Amino acid sequence: MEAATSYAQWRDAAAELDRREGWDDWQADEASDDYDWRLIRSRLRQIRQYREHGNVLKLIHHLRQGLHWNLGNVGSARLYSHARVGTKQLVTEYAREVCAALQWICEVDLPELPQAAKLKFFNDIVSSYGRSALMLSGGATLGLFHVGVVKALYRENLVPPVMSGSSAGSVVCATVGTRAAHEVEDLLDPDAAYYHFWRVLPMRDIIRRRALMDQDQLRKAIAANVRDLTFEQAQHLSGRAINITVSPAGTHQQPRLLNHLTFPYLYIREAVLASCAVPLLFPPVMLMTQDERDERVPYMPLLRWNDGSLKSDLPILRMRRLHNVNHFIVSQTNPHVLPFVSGKREPGDRGLRNAARDYIYSTARSQSKSIVDLARQNLAVGGLRRTLDTASSILDQDYRGNINILPDVSLWRYANVTANPSMEAIKRFMLEGERATWPRIEMIRNQTMISQMLDQCVRALEQEQPLPGTGERISRRPELKIVRSQQGSTGRV
Repeated sequence: MEAATSYAQWRDAAAELDRREGWDDWQADEASDDYDWRLIRSRLRQIRQYREHGNVLKLIHHLRQGLHWNLGNVGSARLYSHARVGTKQLVTEYAREVCAALQWICEVDLPELPQAAKLKFFNDIVSSYGRSALMLSGGATLGLFHVGVVKALYRENLVPPVMSGSSAGSVVCATVGTRAAHEVEDLLDPDAAYYHFWRVLPMRDIIRRRALMDQDQLRKAIAANVRDLTFEQAQHLSGRAINITVSPAGTHQQPRLLNHLTFPYLYIREAVLASCAVPLLFPPVMLMTQDERDERVPYMPLLRWNDGSLKSDLPILRMRRLHNVNHFIVSQTNPHVLPFVSGKREPGDRGLRNAARDYIYSTARSQSKSIVDLARQNLAVGGLRRTLDTASSILDQDYRGNINILPDVSLWRYANVTANPSMEAIKRFMLEGERATWPRIEMIRNQTMISQMLDQCVRALEQEQPLPGTGERISRRPELKIVRSQQGSTGRV
């Protein structure tokens, strides 16, 4: 496992180690206190029976009211804390059977379900079931870790269609989001991107610009990686809903979540530049937009914006409202956050040590925020007040999601946080991102499988095209059968 350079190698070794230690027997045993295995087994048998017998009306009724995210606690992180690869076979079989049923309903011409009714059925389930999102935090040069995370997910076809990025994460998010799906593979090659974001200004320019780093160099690096598109244009090209957070440089403004819904005509490059504008290192940025004549013009020229991670590193609440996201995959590299969230455990893990650690951390953060807020309330608006506002926002944020992918904390990483990395360092950062993602791959696969299938079905029905290939794991049953209901009538399904 330690010598693996690809997920396939790592998975084979990890699965063999699981087998030698007896975890394959644990996976085959349905029972566990970590989830409602009786409910999941019952639902699995019903869905499989309805599909195999071609009883489409019962299947549709069953799915419409019974398909929910985390049903029976199948999304619990504890289910993936035993074996190194995967979890209970029952959990995986249930997700696959649901996908097979949805695919069958989507593909087969059903007299009981005309095209319009079928599309409504899928749209309703998409709304009730929710979606997954990949969220990339800030982290300066540590953000190269995100590239490895995206690489590992992309090669397993697991990158969600909704992504967010702040600061360094916004660069990776925008780079992926301004390219078509078939172009993403090229970006995963360390030699195919430009990574020199930093250049220290001469002392004279530091005093004049009130910033330590050359923003022109940052702008050049962003332009080398991110295509010059508006959010709306990028969404049409990539099919992804990319979201970039920016924080206000002045008072009386709230942080913004920029995407094709809220700011369709804003240009992404300036949004990324603003999200990367760490105070003291870079000056705040004016956003640019496309006007009704397709010309590039300033957006609210009196306003300036800076580092998105200061007040909205992970915009979970707004992602829920705008994109119906209820499942968050977080790649976290913020230097001031890692010492408190690093480790292989997930929120809610059992054990007295973990409970004590969570209590100490939450208490310290709560007390620190109370002190900062008390000081803020007794200060006039000014430089110190704005600094305390930022400190309060940092303390008030939640930096974890449902699935968390984290690098190890080391002096080497902190020493390189604001340095232009060598090619050797770039490859090391990326490989660390991949290796941190591999133990989460099967968890992500199981927890995103149904939402991915729902999105594919909706797209296929809207375009009236065949459903794209989804792999051998999902069986196809397009044949028609004569089904006799309990009342004795027959129907062609």
